[in-house]
Amino acid sequence: MPRDPDIVGCIRVHPALNEAERDFLLDLLASERTLRGTPTGRGDASVPFARLAWEPCRDGCCLEWNGDEEGRWMEESLLFLVAHLFAPGAKAQGRARFAAFTFDHVLDGAVIARPFDDSSADLVTVVANQVSGRTVPSPCESQQADAAVDTRPRPDNVIELRPRRARGM
Repeated sequence: MPRDPDIVGCIRVHPALNEAERDFLLDLLASERTLRGTPTGRGDASVPFARLAWEPCRDGCCLEWNGDEEGRWMEESLLFLVAHLFAPGAKAQGRARFAAFTFDHVLDGAVIARPFDDSSADLVTVVANQVSGRTVPSPCESQQADAAVDTRPRPDNVIELRPRRARGM
């Protein structure tokens, strides 16, 4: 899985996804179809037009947001996975295409993703398959400017070679 410093956390899956479940997710990732283009998403207006960006680990014990989609889709796409593929009573249950799925997974965890413009971040949490998400605001500009200026006194033997403001650049 790719490691993006602007994405922190993962979603644990208990019991771990089996090979068929992992393969389905990886195939969906590679296809670049939207979630509405999946067998359980067609005709369902509640399914987002987002592409899947939740990537299973090799062992199937966790999901990581790979950053290929905007963080604002984390909550909706995770809701899709729980309601359509993983939880007991999921929409795919009973369909021949999903015969190898177990529909007994419980998801727990949190992921926060900061967009490229370094503004607010997107946070998704899931506890016992109950998914919620929100936007985490960034500090106001004056707070960020105050944090960038280091006003601590320096010992007499310290020579400043560049202004402290240049640190963040």
